[in-house]
Amino acid sequence: MKMLKSFLAISLILFSFFLVPQLNAQGIVGVKSYDFKTVANSVDNAYVSENWEGLLKQFGCTKIDSLHIGLTAVGELDIDSLMWYPCSWTVDGTVVKGTVKTFTVTLNLAAGVAGKEALYVTNAGVASALWRSTEGFTLFTRGATTGNDATDPNSLKVTITFYGS
Repeated sequence: MKMLKSFLAISLILFSFFLVPQLNAQGIVGVKSYDFKTVANSVDNAYVSENWEGLLKQFGCTKIDSLHIGLTAVGELDIDSLMWYPCSWTVDGTVVKGTVKTFTVTLNLAAGVAGKEALYVTNAGVASALWRSTEGFTLFTRGATTGNDATDPNSLKVTITFYGS
């Protein structure tokens, strides 16, 4: 009888492994890069707007739960900040921005030099709680008041890594 109870207990434990649904791990679902081209002094570059529904379709995923932002630059360039806004659009296409997530950027390059900066923050970059109930996001970068040579073109690229399932 003791042997039968042990066999049943082990069988139940082994069988329970087959009943537990397999969960997808949170991982990278997509990466997109945006070319901000030449950056001038004291200029806000409003360049990127994305729609969550379009990104889900493009990446073939069901959920985006966080993202990390990285900047890559070359040339005489000085970037002070990157502003990330959750947003929605009115019927006529006007962007309605939510609470900004401002990243301080320390890219300050001399002519002919290349550099990169990852904008990591505590835990998960920009977490989904910031964009709940919105349709997408918009990015702005702000060039410093000096240090950007638009006549000897510099180049700025912003890359976003999207995490989800």
